[in-house]
Amino acid sequence: MDIKFGTDGWRGIIAKDFTFTNLQAVAQATADYFKTVCGKNKKVIIGYDLRFFSEKYGGMAADILASNGFNVTLSDKAVTTPTVSYGVVNKKAFFGVMITSSHNPYEYSGFKIKTGNGASATKTETNGVESFLFKNPVKAGLAPYKTADLTTAYLSFIKTFVDMKKINKSSFKVVIEPMYGSSQGLLLNILKDSKLKLFPLHHFRDAMFGGVKPEPLDFLLTDAKEAVKKEKAAIGLVTDGDGDRFAIIDDKGIFYSTQHIMPLLMEHLLKNKNQRGGVVITTATTSAAEIIAKRNGLRRFYTPIGFKNIADLMIKEDILIGSEESGGIGVKGYLPERDGILLGLMLLEMIAETGKKPSELLLDLEKKYGKFCYNRLDIKYPAEQREKIFANIAAFTPEKMFGKPIKSITREDGTKYTMNDLSWLVLRPSGTEPILRIYAEAKTPALVEKYLEFGKKLALKK
Repeated sequence: MDIKFGTDGWRGIIAKDFTFTNLQAVAQATADYFKTVCGKNKKVIIGYDLRFFSEKYGGMAADILASNGFNVTLSDKAVTTPTVSYGVVNKKAFFGVMITSSHNPYEYSGFKIKTGNGASATKTETNGVESFLFKNPVKAGLAPYKTADLTTAYLSFIKTFVDMKKINKSSFKVVIEPMYGSSQGLLLNILKDSKLKLFPLHHFRDAMFGGVKPEPLDFLLTDAKEAVKKEKAAIGLVTDGDGDRFAIIDDKGIFYSTQHIMPLLMEHLLKNKNQRGGVVITTATTSAAEIIAKRNGLRRFYTPIGFKNIADLMIKEDILIGSEESGGIGVKGYLPERDGILLGLMLLEMIAETGKKPSELLLDLEKKYGKFCYNRLDIKYPAEQREKIFANIAAFTPEKMFGKPIKSITREDGTKYTMNDLSWLVLRPSGTEPILRIYAEAKTPALVEKYLEFGKKLALKK
């Protein structure tokens, strides 16, 4: 099998691609590569999520790395990816491994690598691992490894980034939806001494995630939306399968992706926390972020989609916030990592600080900076259609779209058509699945849907 690392790790279908043999090969190649660059620091942190067999896969990776001379600490229970990232930094490890396929469907598993600063492995590092695949025999059963609690230290760390006293004094209602993932129980633990009224959903292990993929998308969150409306909650906090992606349900039961959450957090950081810094914008980041940054005199950085590109800028520059469309947001002062639990706490802090519900906060923001509506459409395609689909997109160079003049067409990261009113349409292949992602933003939901349907017809044109 041709094993390749995508935008964040190697992923595959369990028992088809993600087999014991392939996992052993990837773990051995990881050991072989990092032995060439780690020097004397042989510390490694390993975690795993709640997917099928994840604890077994985590143990296999720990065994192989330990047998190759690394000082391995394996989590004593399922954890989120940010917990592993913090564990690497906290334990001063050279790198970490997380067994997860994040938001992918239940039949997938994956192998993420975290570097010493908590960020995802760079292309150079994953290429290095790939270069050692199947080159050396797998070493296993030759040395012990430790197990330890990674969660307690992580929870103590994350609480320092928000005003817990203000949050704990608040008494509004909160729905917590971890989508059966490994973040379940974390917010309940953090908020156990608060006056908040908490309504947890799906806080038990289900390796099939209730039959849907654990990704915080509008159409997958019926239970959370119904719970918010039934309990008259101020907010619903949603995290994905490994706890790094995030979305909310507002007080009216309406879904907010990061396209709404990022501008809200920008305003919170600027106005309530008096912080400043650069703003990282990807191909599919809301135009609202650009407007807010420009009006507040913040430097803008442009990067391809993929949170590791945002993390790289967070390491090198003074960044206030960076966001990718698919649920990942990084903020100033934190690890170069996205973290759904941190974002949930920041939203609670915002509500506690302002006394306003999310719908009111968004209305205030739209009055100040303008209204932008957004949606995304994912289309699975057979491998044999890929060339035709992207040839269709490449050949389309219009001057107008739905009567709106085209301001620019960029092809650095997929294809993006930007209109002169800052509405846009993006067509881009997924970095982890055989899926074409179609993204659109406009002033009205109706126009967004027109853009998406147009993008679909363009891609699938015979």
